[in-house]
Amino acid sequence: MHESLRNVHYIINPAGNGGAGLKGWETFKSLLDDPIDPEQVVFTTRMGHARELATSFTGCDTIVVAGGDGTVGEVISGIMDRPEPRPKLGIIPCGTGNDIARNAGVFSVADALAALSGRGSRDFDLIRIDRPDGDRTETRHSFLFANAGFSAIPMMKPWMKRMLGATGAYYLSTLLQVLVYHPPNMEVMADGKAYSGKLFLVIAGNAEYAGGGSMRIAPDAQTNDGELNLSIIRPAPKLKLITKLLSTIADGTYIKEPEVSYFKGRKISVNSTPPVPLDIDGELFGTTPATFTICPDALAICTP
Repeated sequence: MHESLRNVHYIINPAGNGGAGLKGWETFKSLLDDPIDPEQVVFTTRMGHARELATSFTGCDTIVVAGGDGTVGEVISGIMDRPEPRPKLGIIPCGTGNDIARNAGVFSVADALAALSGRGSRDFDLIRIDRPDGDRTETRHSFLFANAGFSAIPMMKPWMKRMLGATGAYYLSTLLQVLVYHPPNMEVMADGKAYSGKLFLVIAGNAEYAGGGSMRIAPDAQTNDGELNLSIIRPAPKLKLITKLLSTIADGTYIKEPEVSYFKGRKISVNSTPPVPLDIDGELFGTTPATFTICPDALAICTP
């Protein structure tokens, strides 16, 4: 076994994306000259399991995850739950979009092996999301974005991705959600500047693209600049939302629309009446109120 793979633990999601995680894991193993110690490998059995594992592993300097962005996101939060110095993250991309892996230059299982074997890594910014949960604060970290307000996830069904792919599923669920969504009154504070009134969506972007590279959600965002790219989107007529505003997220030109304020910042807090969903890298994470904060150079990811 390559020396760089000895002090590693592996987290495999066997169920995600139609079993792609398990297939990717088998392909990864087939590329190795020596077998991996089974003691280094754990398969997830439920949602949240990957985060628990990443938090609890001992005696490793790298945690490798085989799965899509949802599983990778759990592992990121698990790593960030640990005290410093934290393990590096390795990714075997096995999801629909694999946006986090793409940002690290890992586009295939072969890229993952090259990244792990070469010992190279880069530090990336993360977004810390804090929200109250009873008498405590619940925290997660995201890599791509954190949104408050409109979300297509409540309308997203498993069959949509299977039949339409990630991009088609996003646009169909977005269309359906636009028809029933009512923008709430929101109070937003971004680096000391206040925004209030009815707002459609607040986006804190760390990476430029999401949705398998199909949505330029934060134009010109950099994952290592120590800043968030913030979008505050005010309501628009439903026809414009469907035909213009949401459709132009694909190329990022939505930020030029008069309903959109787009700027850089380091921290943004959002409250609303009624509470609205928090969408963290395509996964729901409770509802407002919440605070999004940039964490510069927070995570080292293995890169080819």
